[in-house]
Amino acid sequence: MTRVSTALGLTALVILVNALFGSPFTAPAAAHQPGTQSSKLRLEVESMQPRVVTEDASELAVDVKLTNTSQQAITDIRARLQLGQAQHTADEFRQALTATAPMDYQLTRFRRLTERLEPGQSFRFSVRADLRNGDDGFRLTDPGVYPMLINVNGSPEFGAVARLAAMHLALPVLSAPGSDEGSGGGDRTPVSILWPIASQPRVVSAPFDGTLVLADDGLAEEMRPGGRLDALVAAAESARGNSALLSSMCFAIDPELVSTAVGMARGYRVASGGKTVAGSGKADAQAWLKALRTLVADQCVLPLPFARADLSALSSVSPSLAKYALSHDDALSDALDVTVERDTLWPQNKLSAGALDAISGADKSVLIGSVPGRPGGAPVTVTSNEHSHRVVPYDPLVALGLSPASASPEVAHNSTLAADDRAVLAQNGVAALVFRARFEQTNVPGPLLVAPPRGWSAPVAELKWMLAQIGDLADADIVSPLPARQLLRTPAEAETRPASDGPITPSLSRKLTSTISATNRTLGDLNKAMTEAATQQVTPADVLTPLRNGLLRAASTALPGDQDAGASAAADVERQLSRLVGDVTIRRPGRTISLASGSSPIPVSIQNDLPVDVTVHVTLSNTTGLRPGAVGDQKIAANSSLNLRVPAEALRAGRFTVDVSLSTPGGTVLGTPTRFRLASTEYGVITVIVTATAGGALLLLSGRRIYRRLRSNGAGRE
Repeated sequence: MTRVSTALGLTALVILVNALFGSPFTAPAAAHQPGTQSSKLRLEVESMQPRVVTEDASELAVDVKLTNTSQQAITDIRARLQLGQAQHTADEFRQALTATAPMDYQLTRFRRLTERLEPGQSFRFSVRADLRNGDDGFRLTDPGVYPMLINVNGSPEFGAVARLAAMHLALPVLSAPGSDEGSGGGDRTPVSILWPIASQPRVVSAPFDGTLVLADDGLAEEMRPGGRLDALVAAAESARGNSALLSSMCFAIDPELVSTAVGMARGYRVASGGKTVAGSGKADAQAWLKALRTLVADQCVLPLPFARADLSALSSVSPSLAKYALSHDDALSDALDVTVERDTLWPQNKLSAGALDAISGADKSVLIGSVPGRPGGAPVTVTSNEHSHRVVPYDPLVALGLSPASASPEVAHNSTLAADDRAVLAQNGVAALVFRARFEQTNVPGPLLVAPPRGWSAPVAELKWMLAQIGDLADADIVSPLPARQLLRTPAEAETRPASDGPITPSLSRKLTSTISATNRTLGDLNKAMTEAATQQVTPADVLTPLRNGLLRAASTALPGDQDAGASAAADVERQLSRLVGDVTIRRPGRTISLASGSSPIPVSIQNDLPVDVTVHVTLSNTTGLRPGAVGDQKIAANSSLNLRVPAEALRAGRFTVDVSLSTPGGTVLGTPTRFRLASTEYGVITVIVTATAGGALLLLSGRRIYRRLRSNGAGRE
């Protein structure tokens, strides 16, 4: 069982460097809501104005699209807005971000939308609330952050009226509408931003000096204008006009994504129906890489683990492979021509003691994580297994507000959050930032680090809106952009917090980790058997690195379907490995080999089609009537063949079959065994000697017997 060594504090305070898709907190149980049914309507917010309320606002308007996702018609559909009270503590706001906050502080009247909505049909409508003390609105007399609910009721066939859809949002109010009073004075809160640029691994194979093959063309779609990856780059580029805001951003980039994009820019193929077809995204990859280089030039850049591999799972089966997942900094610096923050890491899952050891072995001393009890502020020092790490905490409330599917499991599952809706995806995250910076009763100790999910997917307009809002908050003296490099270099507090051990639930199946471990051992053995060819200038690492990278993809936390996708990626590596070891093989003789004498050697020709030298061990199977001699390890030059004469002795005349096989000195099988057919008409020298000796012994025994008989007969005549 792996051990968690990221528990911090006097009572095992754990560093939650886990995926941001899960809540950093445990949400309290939600109150049961009578009449709430399972999802029958899909509610999508298409626009919301205003999204941050100031004194100029007079009306709140939300445009909504409603779709009947059930198999029955729904009648008497009505909607209204509901508002909770302004939040004051982190615990209260956590309830708002997990859809469990009370929502009956202020209510608008239900508005009838349509009499009937058939299965599959959609309907667009607007819900509005007067913000200046109108008859059907909200009284926002005090600045703050308010939880808000879009509530849709209806009557399914054969059912009673019930809540059929709901969207939970947080509404920041910087100043009361119609008032000259703002949110009050106070110190500006320093803010830095992590900007993740990563995607799901799609590489099927990327052989050395071969063609890149992807599982699908999804990356090309993400890199095209309007795609997810294009949006991340374009939105960040929009901040260039605000130098302070841009400098506050640190771009967390997956080296696997950049390496794949470089391969795509050279030309690639896509697996399709058992064959491969030309990929469509060569130009898109070239354009996207160019835009990314321009964006990150002279900016803060830190590498994610290659393919967002699960470091704890890898360290449990191969510490060297876990360390290898952290050794791809050059893939970023070379491809993007940028200086990388090589000592800094933003891991995704909880870290075991072995993972922390691998991180130390890779010279990573600065970790970014969520530290309970520390929403921000100066880094803390964590020690484990004689290693120390400086942990820069990100804000868990902002992260929760930006994370989809964060509603408490206790809430009826027809409730969604702003982060689940692309049009308002950043609404709750910005609201959380406003809450932390201005309205939380407990002062946040120092700077706040905004850390969105690594697989963030949002339209470019929404990403631009979020960055623009942070810029507006800076103009309003609520936040102050803090250069990301400065935050990462902030000294840790004087106190040192020891890490403690504890159980950690494996994210990968035992079967998958066993496959990864076995394949990695084989790659290690092959590496020992290979040497660089003087004429080829190709190293064993050049040949084996694509396969090791494939193992990291198999351990990725970004793969959909988790175990099945990981097993598929591991199977791809096994197939590539099979083809690689098949490039060193024995040429099959086209005829029966006649042994000229009983001790004639067997001619064996070995072909090496790899671009590196390989040392092999030749083995002949045990065959009755044939005694093979010993053959030492043989070194075969790259892209060449070697003719051996394997000593063997025929123990009898006749025909033989013998299987000749190859392996590395460490035992990894190379190629496939080849059957040789042999014919011999003579006995070997040893056989003749043995036969002659046996014949001589027989003559001696016969002579002795005759002598004794004659002697016995002579004695009888006397």
